[in-house]
Amino acid sequence: MKRVLAVLVGLVLLAIVVVIGGLLLLNPDRFRPQLQATLGDALGRPVRLGTLHVAVFDGSLKADDIRIADDQAFGSEPFVTAHSLSLGVRLWPLLIHRQLRITSLTLEQPQVILKQNPDGSWNFASFGAARPQTPGKAASTASTDPSAVPDFSVDRLSIHDGRIDLRRAAGDTRRYSAVQLSAQHVGIGAAFPLSMSAALAGGGTLQLDGTLGPWTSGDALRTPVNLHLVMHGLDLVATGLMSHGDDVGGVLDIDTRIQSDKGILSAKGKIDAHRLQLVAAGSPSSQPVTIAYQIEYDLGSGRGLFTQTTLGSGHAQLALQGSFDNRPKVMQLNLQLSGKQLPVNDLQPLLPAFGVVLPKDSRLSGGRIGVGLTLRGPLDALVISGPVTLDDSRLVGYSLGGNLGSVLSLAGIQAPRDTVIKHLQAALRMDPGGLAANPFSATVASLGDVSGRGSMATNGRLDARMLVKLDSSITGSAQSGKGLAGLLGDSKTGRLLGGVLIGVNSSGVGVRVSGTASEPRFKVDPAVARLLKSGLSNGQQPAIRPTSARKTGKSSRKNALQDLLKGVLK
Repeated sequence: MKRVLAVLVGLVLLAIVVVIGGLLLLNPDRFRPQLQATLGDALGRPVRLGTLHVAVFDGSLKADDIRIADDQAFGSEPFVTAHSLSLGVRLWPLLIHRQLRITSLTLEQPQVILKQNPDGSWNFASFGAARPQTPGKAASTASTDPSAVPDFSVDRLSIHDGRIDLRRAAGDTRRYSAVQLSAQHVGIGAAFPLSMSAALAGGGTLQLDGTLGPWTSGDALRTPVNLHLVMHGLDLVATGLMSHGDDVGGVLDIDTRIQSDKGILSAKGKIDAHRLQLVAAGSPSSQPVTIAYQIEYDLGSGRGLFTQTTLGSGHAQLALQGSFDNRPKVMQLNLQLSGKQLPVNDLQPLLPAFGVVLPKDSRLSGGRIGVGLTLRGPLDALVISGPVTLDDSRLVGYSLGGNLGSVLSLAGIQAPRDTVIKHLQAALRMDPGGLAANPFSATVASLGDVSGRGSMATNGRLDARMLVKLDSSITGSAQSGKGLAGLLGDSKTGRLLGGVLIGVNSSGVGVRVSGTASEPRFKVDPAVARLLKSGLSNGQQPAIRPTSARKTGKSSRKNALQDLLKGVLK
């Protein structure tokens, strides 16, 4: 038994020695012209390989300095260059019959350049098409029939540490590095499974799995695909989807299923947008914004449609529909965003992304929002416009009534700590220059009606003009003894000044708003102040009715009147 084992071991060792010896004696470079021609016919492009040599330990052939030419319409720069190429081959036919039968291809550190012409065509579209024949040579069967598919396939195709540069007609370049690809049973004439990963600019990652093919020779955009795409950490600015320096951006996590056939791509999936900011006047959203989408995209024209798409946070979902154009350097949008009776608490994290800035240390609580917005223009310079409504909401931490000064408390009216908005409506416009409400109106509890127009610059500076019509509970009347008019009393001056105040209020008290969105400042129209002073000068000092908080007396009445004027002028 031991002798038999020894003989078997000896035969195995002998076979190994014979194989290694045969490989060492083999001149693989003799196959280089044949290999270049075979690959060139399969790819439809001239292929140039460096000197072939044998890798003894893995039984493969290797070549350095690989170049695959580009479509002549796109220039002389190579379509693919690679540091090295490893060819898995069948050893027995190679050693005994000197026949080259390839089982696998592995490209090390390839660089692929994808180019788009001004007419929208891509340099990879003609990949796999029959190569034109050199004049004077007989045409092969494949070359005389443009639709013929070269009979070439490998069991395994691998790419290690590759790079893809995507150069679009708009002039921008998008780079994918650390590309790893593995594909099985690869052939031009049949579908095959593949898996690819890559690193994105800005630190994101890409993973793509599915099937590709059969390859449509001469028009690769019509090749069927069925893929699952997952991207993490896609930075809109770093990847070139938004421009640098425009104070907009965001980071996306994408999970989508993609199907394409005959040049029409459909995708369905979800995007979680982190730190999203769509207008320069805004700020990044504090919570992720979820976009559940379906799109139809024409690969040839570069245009597509959003269908059955929603955008929102929590239970507040806005309907999104419209078109997009991917041909310019930055994607162009023409979308409609709509929603009714949306809960404020769920939508609040989304408001900063659209440029809505609230006063410092304040927040909206409760109520419902309605929107009917149009989004047009490039993704990084959107113009967003349309009506917005807000009902039964509370601006917690900011009192609009409190900004009228001590005058309300003198009248026996306690300004609420928060601003209670019964109804607000505005025609908004948000663009790279800032935000404008033209016009806007609101009914505020314990204050009255407010209307006007105004704007906020990208630095937050406010410039607004508005009319305030105080509620009758605030203005009151001298006869009733209530409100501001009641505070002035029923003296001649008091009645005159009270009448002026009520008269002014009937048409609205002009107020200018300045400062910033986080710290707004209010100032009454100087004409109103002059009118009040004029009324005061036409009579003697009014007898101010005391409140439970004040005693009678000239000093207290004088102080009360000063407080009143100070509050109004403020």
